[in-house]
Amino acid sequence: MNVQLFNPPVHHYAGVHYKMNPGLGLPILAAVLQNAGYRASVLDLEALLVSPEQLALQFRAKPERWPDAVGFTVTTHNARGARECVKALRDAGYRGYVMLGGPHITLLARQEDKPADLWGADVWVAGECEGNVASIVEARPKGIVQGEQVAMSRIPAPAWHSHRPMPTEYMGNQPKIGHPEGISMWSRGCPHMCTFCGNPVFNKQRIRTRPAEHIAAEMAQLKALGVKAVFVYDDELVGVYSQGHPEWLAGVCKEIEPLGLVWKCQGRCSTKLELAELQGMYAAGCRAIMWGVESFSQPVLTAMRKGTTEADIWHTLRTAKQAGIGNWLFMMVGNYAETGTHLAYTEQQLAKATEGGLVQWRQVTVCTPVLGSPLYETAKAEGWLKESPEAGPQMHQVYNATPWLSERELRHWVGRLERAGL
Repeated sequence: MNVQLFNPPVHHYAGVHYKMNPGLGLPILAAVLQNAGYRASVLDLEALLVSPEQLALQFRAKPERWPDAVGFTVTTHNARGARECVKALRDAGYRGYVMLGGPHITLLARQEDKPADLWGADVWVAGECEGNVASIVEARPKGIVQGEQVAMSRIPAPAWHSHRPMPTEYMGNQPKIGHPEGISMWSRGCPHMCTFCGNPVFNKQRIRTRPAEHIAAEMAQLKALGVKAVFVYDDELVGVYSQGHPEWLAGVCKEIEPLGLVWKCQGRCSTKLELAELQGMYAAGCRAIMWGVESFSQPVLTAMRKGTTEADIWHTLRTAKQAGIGNWLFMMVGNYAETGTHLAYTEQQLAKATEGGLVQWRQVTVCTPVLGSPLYETAKAEGWLKESPEAGPQMHQVYNATPWLSERELRHWVGRLERAGL
């Protein structure tokens, strides 16, 4: 049986072409299906600049090569592209089995007003599904099916040899520490309760880690493909102090150090962070950590239930600098109950950190009430929610004023934080 998996396009309506890094979900599922005896491959339609209409033309041209089943991974950002692709395939005459999954489908599957037609697909698969994706393809159930988790030791490395484009053909994302850049995931889960987070798959779950030897083998595979740098795309790789996490991470670093790859990751600010921990990461190739700072204002951090303090932020930035690791800061404007006074304080502290050499890179986005997040429900209940447009990069658009900041003020403060200390 032949299964074709797709990442939907957005360039044809968003006006932006995304080719920073490939997704991980589809090549992992392709590997699961291949291990189960299926032929499975992945096409990133966005990276390849293939629109729904072009996809339909390709299917019409060669009906004898139609796959037995197709699947699309759906995020909130590319949901329109996924719907249009399914319609285009059906209009082209494709009557094979159509699957939709991913975080946005997982969200919609939990809603009371879910569409009865499932956007023209046969099945919606909610949550992680490495445990039952092969049986879904075989049995072809209709409707909504809950995916099944498997132990992290059973999740295979992504089938990059069956992925187009290859990882080395992507541009990589900021901060740039090497090229070509690949992507990997070493753990899953995030137990924290930030109000702005709308991830329905991995959030509010304990962190589950992969065996160090499996990670080392995957990193070696990426190196063999020609990758020079790796983005470790875990929600919380650093700054986690439960379940032996620091010890596990230290073991991973020892396993991958001989490979000589450089890598970057995401982390959580914490006063528990020790210099030796980051020095071990640096020795293993870590050159940048992206910290979810969001704001330096303690009232704002408290309101968003971030679970971190300003003291956590300063300790983390200083410790990373001492270890030789560059700091990337995720900053947000328009957080719940955030006023111009809070932002002026954040601007002052961000400038201080930058001038002190503690900040090498930053990204300033607009706090967005996305479907599935506690912030979305709060904004809806309080009457200031404005549904997001389907076109364009949501987190960089200003479309939802808050009771505390107008759209004009949001734009003003984004610019101020982007320039603070520079």
